[in-house]
Amino acid sequence: MFLPTFLALSSSVLLASNAAVLSSGTDDVDHATATFRGLSFTAKATPNADKGSSDNHTLLNEGNMEVRHSSLPSTCTTSLSAHKVHRKDFTLVIDTGSSDLWVIDSQKLKVDSTTNTTVNLTYGIGFAYGNIVYGPVSFGGYDVDHQAFLSVSKPSDQGSEGIIGLGLDGLSALERTTKNASTQSVMANMFAQHPSTPHLIGLALERSDDGEKTAGGFLTIGEYDPQFRNVTYTPKIPVTPTSASRWTVAMDAMTINGKHFTLKSAVQGTKKGQAIALIDSGTSLAYIPPDAVNAIYSAFNGAVHVNTVNQDAWFVPCLGQVNLSFTFANSAYPINPMELSSPVRVIDQSNQYTVCINTFRTPFDNTQRDLDFLLGDIFMRNVYSVFNFGNGSTTTTHGNEDNNAKGASIQLLSRTNRDQVFANFETQRKRSLEAYPPLFDLDKASYGRVDRGRGTVGTAVG
Repeated sequence: MFLPTFLALSSSVLLASNAAVLSSGTDDVDHATATFRGLSFTAKATPNADKGSSDNHTLLNEGNMEVRHSSLPSTCTTSLSAHKVHRKDFTLVIDTGSSDLWVIDSQKLKVDSTTNTTVNLTYGIGFAYGNIVYGPVSFGGYDVDHQAFLSVSKPSDQGSEGIIGLGLDGLSALERTTKNASTQSVMANMFAQHPSTPHLIGLALERSDDGEKTAGGFLTIGEYDPQFRNVTYTPKIPVTPTSASRWTVAMDAMTINGKHFTLKSAVQGTKKGQAIALIDSGTSLAYIPPDAVNAIYSAFNGAVHVNTVNQDAWFVPCLGQVNLSFTFANSAYPINPMELSSPVRVIDQSNQYTVCINTFRTPFDNTQRDLDFLLGDIFMRNVYSVFNFGNGSTTTTHGNEDNNAKGASIQLLSRTNRDQVFANFETQRKRSLEAYPPLFDLDKASYGRVDRGRGTVGTAVG
């Protein structure tokens, strides 16, 4: 019998780890205009076997056999020749959830100047520690002179050559450490040195052929992607609260199979019935309150909820569907059902099987006081996102947070046709499952008390 004891599944938030990374490859999509200079990027799957990863887990059966699976969903990396620090190209994670730039300096870059000031940038998984240095940077077709960045020799649990943070300047750890505007973020310097460029970036994440991962996308600076020009007619959702230093906005509703989930917020000052959501390209999955997770996955007929000391996870029928949407500024954004679960391989009695695990997960700590929902790639693949910096890109007050997000906002254009994705889901998921072992029968997961979907929400004793 299959023993539903799933160990070491931590719900760590990948705040700036393993997401979309820029590429200098030619764009196969027709974005051509006379002045448009957006930047395409590609992505490939890379294993992430960090011992603290939210995507590592061990499944044990009664014969005490185990299988370890990592990297769910897969992370995205590729080379970048559009970003240069003294003519050296770097592979960089694009991260709207942070604001600093760091690179692995394995070849001793010839920079403009170095300092003895050290900074430790910590993320949901791992860290990057190094000295602040200055040098010219080219990114997205723009040159930035004398940019401060962190020169790192050996980062911990980071899967690329560096991270470029596209967040608001108030989040910059470099500037917070030095209390000096000379260490402000790349985006802040870029807009300051190119004053005619509108203070915005647009980001479109594309889905892989199997529908399970991010395959790449398109980044624009100072302009909208012509493919998604209708985003100009969408409301500018203000960054909330105005003291925020991250891309957080008010969520009006979460709807599951047509029923509204009651939103609550732990963020001070949030209106009743709303919650605060961070839109973060540096996170592959989504991390949301436990009752929201349970509401989504208990709606799956036949889902199994395992909640033990070591893990809180839902296992759902791989061909099961739930109608999920999020509402911002009175506009609903449906989520492709491919986003709600991810196939994983397991072993039972020496035989390999496939189960599907939840991708909307509970945070692995409750230390985030400025947000309730963290929506990563599995949300962003369903929208075209525009991040308007307002005054938050070019000014900070070194302790006075009033200007961090002044005028900053996000615009979202839905890219998911609810009826179409639901009609296509079973065919697409079956095609994806062709690369996996046979499906495991979740009805066999009957050890102890296991909560099942369809209106049952609670805990399981394993």
